[in-house]
Amino acid sequence: MKKYIIVERNRRWDAFDFVNDDTTGLDDIWHTSCPYKINEDEKGRLRPLIFDNRSEAVKYKDAQQSYSDYDWGNNGYYYKMHGKSKPKWKVEEYFGSLFR
Repeated sequence: MKKYIIVERNRRWDAFDFVNDDTTGLDDIWHTSCPYKINEDEKGRLRPLIFDNRSEAVKYKDAQQSYSDYDWGNNGYYYKMHGKSKPKWKVEEYFGSLFR
């Protein structure tokens, strides 16, 4: 059975964000920023929120993207000043690791 996660890999060149399992619902979404260069033993501590079906993951992705768009509208000038681009959250198939 396929598993899915929600990630944002375009905003920064040195790290990515993912929705983590501290999330309790659509109105309480938590995400973690993770550097691409991370020790192997640290990778085991990462806890993405894993979905069993894509349609449920899309609901959370849409909610997170909506919040990110709102935040970008209010603070985009600050993010641009620090070299960040607008977040683009995506649903990806999960194969047991966040690192491709």
